Amino acid sequence: MKPAAHSRRARRPSVAAAHAEPPALDPALSGDAALQRIGLGCLDHMLRNEPAVLVGIDDGIHQMRVAVRRLRATLSAFGKLLPENQRRWASEELRWLADALGPARNLDVFETALLKPAGPDVGASAAALEQLREAAHRRRRLAHREAAEAVRSMRYIALKDCLCGWFERCGWREGGGAGDLLRPVCGVAEHVLQRRWRVARKRGKAFTTQSPNQRHRLRIALKKLRYTAESLATLYPPGETELFTKRLRRLQDDLGEANDLRVGREILAELAPPAARQRAMAAAGQRVLGWHEDRLAKREPKLREHLHKLFETEPFWRQ
Repeated sequence: MKPAAHSRRARRPSVAAAHAEPPALDPALSGDAALQRIGLGCLDHMLRNEPAVLVGIDDGIHQMRVAVRRLRATLSAFGKLLPENQRRWASEELRWLADALGPARNLDVFETALLKPAGPDVGASAAALEQLREAAHRRRRLAHREAAEAVRSMRYIALKDCLCGWFERCGWREGGGAGDLLRPVCGVAEHVLQRRWRVARKRGKAFTTQSPNQRHRLRIALKKLRYTAESLATLYPPGETELFTKRLRRLQDDLGEANDLRVGREILAELAPPAARQRAMAAAGQRVLGWHEDRLAKREPKLREHLHKLFETEPFWRQ
């Protein structure tokens, strides 16, 4: 009996996170057809990560959230060319899904990227730090179950069915709207990329004196620019797009670590609230987060350099 059971387990397909594949675009396409390909590609990325979310694979939750954010960024980039009521509904439903996946992703980062690297040099009580890790792990497991429940929900099923149908039939054409999308895609692409670029540059001004909230807004603008640039990159020669998107990713990662610390403080306050008399656990968490903040402070000059290099780069769509 045991060999047979082992054989059944061996035949069970493995579940893994699925990563995005850039849509294949051609300059001969209309903006309409390009938007359809980009949207269906984002939805395919989202759907291929359903199994991983349902079994609680960290990267699967992250990848589904990335797919949702890419799709929201696409709707925002093309927003002025789409019927307002359709775009708003889709964006709000996708925001709900991103928010449903957010706690699991945030706790994954808190446990693996913030707590796990902390060693004796942090200066935290080993016992209190272990207690904090256990509390974070319990909350993380709960968040994974909640993410899976969202993906099983009727709201999610309705969302994916509606969006798949909308992109497959180019539903934005209904009522004779979205006429500008019938133009060649390169003209549409240059317009949406330039608009993203202007927003990012505006939010990057006076960077050295920016508050954490202002830097968070800059990070979001850079993320939207990156997602839009990567979605449209195959319209341009690879050599012109790679340097630009590489610098965007590096800067997004730099700012993302600071955002992880901001979210980490919120998580710590939930896991060890002052009223609960968990002072030792809270103190251990503060030491860990302080240690990461010191590390990031030392990298601040590099962060400024990366931002300067990005904004000095000639955007590939204008070359």
